[in-house]
Amino acid sequence: LPKDPTICSIWNEALDLHDVQDITEQSEFLALRQQLGIDRIHLETLSRYHVRGHMDSYDQPAICYPRYRGPCGRARIPFGLKLIRKVGDRLEKENFPEPDDTGVMPFSGIFGFHMATAADNRIILTTNERDALAVYEGTGGMLAIALPQGEKLDKSILPYLEDFDIIYLWFPQVHEKNAKDLAAYLNANRCYIIVCKERPIELLRNDARREINKAIREEAVRVRGKGFRSMIDVRQDLKSEIINSRNKQTGIAQWKRFDLLNRYLYGFRPSELTVLTGGTGYGKTTFLCEYSLDLLSQGVRTLFCSFEMPDEKILKWMLVQYAAPFYLRHLDRLRTSRNGIPIPLYRAEHHPSVEMWLDRFERTKGDLVIMKVDEFRDKTISQIAAAIRNQIITSGIQHVVIDNLQFLVGLATLNSEKTTALERYNQQDRFVSLLREIATDYGPHITLVVHPRKTDSDTDLDIQHFGGSARVTQEADTIFAIQRRRDEKDKRKYRKFLYILKNRYGQKKVESDIIEMIFQPATYTHCLVDRSAEQNK
Repeated sequence: LPKDPTICSIWNEALDLHDVQDITEQSEFLALRQQLGIDRIHLETLSRYHVRGHMDSYDQPAICYPRYRGPCGRARIPFGLKLIRKVGDRLEKENFPEPDDTGVMPFSGIFGFHMATAADNRIILTTNERDALAVYEGTGGMLAIALPQGEKLDKSILPYLEDFDIIYLWFPQVHEKNAKDLAAYLNANRCYIIVCKERPIELLRNDARREINKAIREEAVRVRGKGFRSMIDVRQDLKSEIINSRNKQTGIAQWKRFDLLNRYLYGFRPSELTVLTGGTGYGKTTFLCEYSLDLLSQGVRTLFCSFEMPDEKILKWMLVQYAAPFYLRHLDRLRTSRNGIPIPLYRAEHHPSVEMWLDRFERTKGDLVIMKVDEFRDKTISQIAAAIRNQIITSGIQHVVIDNLQFLVGLATLNSEKTTALERYNQQDRFVSLLREIATDYGPHITLVVHPRKTDSDTDLDIQHFGGSARVTQEADTIFAIQRRRDEKDKRKYRKFLYILKNRYGQKKVESDIIEMIFQPATYTHCLVDRSAEQNK
């Protein structure tokens, strides 16, 4: 791969600290090493790690930590570089190559990895360069590297660690969970977490370098297989579950447009599966757009996968719904009514303001990602689930909306004319299981639309009316059903009600006409009204 020109320039100007001849520069670099806490690290160790010193045109010293992707000599230019430069009284950090336009730093290698050989069967992972140097110094040469993203999970490093039989993870105590998460990806059976309260560099600076070896021998705890845990492992989680139960029930957001839901569900929580059903034409997608918009506006990062409606129509509904509160508040001043009937935002009279609302919608707190369904027409169920999972990981998605299960399975079996109804049911079960796995492993809340079986129009929907097998109702944490019935006062009209058929964590179910959904056509919005008082009369 071509080297970054900035890295080439800095590296060619930098010197091994052994080779610094100028007395003033020697003093400057020593002061910087003391400030960084690596003055106890021998120059021989720094040299083995190819650590160099760099003096810029303003005579400001910097320590250069190189990153490599494999064994190499001292003269070879590294793929990546981390600089800590002393600027006045403060320290400034720079990484090269620099982050891209999205702020993501490209993988450019690992500090210390150039010393790995085929004979090495064990390695120590640390979260920064100072700890790696201290481990090497304190153990007399045990291979230790610094992860380029620190304690953050970085899957780019996984291929580089495949050949090691034993992997030690020495993370700061506050990041022990991060160490366990990484160990799960590395195969927990070969991983040991060092649970020492002090970091290696702290032990070295406190003249306790022997304790580094001791910690590796005596304080390294083997990580169990992912499926097995003891009471000791879950103790803190159990304590947190009891003490923080209210906060966990509240979740990461509360509904504002549909604040009535907070009374029954308590909040929007990660790692859950919500299912929405309702007859054809009942307004499932319209409600779902506003439901997800409510959370998106509060900063919940959302992935919307519409397999039935075009993306443009989904976004049109959400934009009109987004503008609805302002539109209704300023109805009279804007003169947006004709003969007492509100004129919708999407009418020609409002076209000059559409651009303004698009700008505002783009600046919502949460990121909205739309799945381009056309790209998945020839994909299998597993491939579609994998694409969703990858998008969750790369974009940090917190809410996945899928509309709907039957259309998705139909898309996946489009080219197979011999697919039977039983096979489609099995495909649905398989996809629901994959969604449950994604929600559990990666933490997003998944909302899934499922069409009910064909029933009489007067029959209330129940859990038994879901299309496919019972898998979707078993896996779901929450089940919403939109019920529709004729208005007794005006037989030409219908009234809609939101039932909560399953509520695993909130416990409160609604199986009667308590939550009425009043639709406002001009803004594509619903208003949830509590009719429980009328039920109790």
